[in-house]
Amino acid sequence: MVCAAKHGLPEGPLGTGARRVLRLMLEAELAEQFEEAELVCDGAQCWVGLERTSRTIVSELLRRALIRDCGERGKGIERYTLNEDGRRAAIDPKYEVPELHGRCRS
Repeated sequence: MVCAAKHGLPEGPLGTGARRVLRLMLEAELAEQFEEAELVCDGAQCWVGLERTSRTIVSELLRRALIRDCGERGKGIERYTLNEDGRRAAIDPKYEVPELHGRCRS
């Protein structure tokens, strides 16, 4: 991904921890347990349901545009849900996020 390198975005395959978080979110979403399907962060502590994850993994998912912010501004707690690319990445380990159009202009 030439564009990714140019803009400081992560290259290469998604890490196993990040993929695990996406799968947890997708499994809860498919079971219609929507509160459990959210990735919630309060400061440095982040959770998907009862599973704790690292801020590093959350940052990776955000940089790769696999989750979207669904939190309320000014509440201090961050909330994220899967987007379409996040769902695809959770299902297919070979899925690569398409480059964002228009970001690689000189």
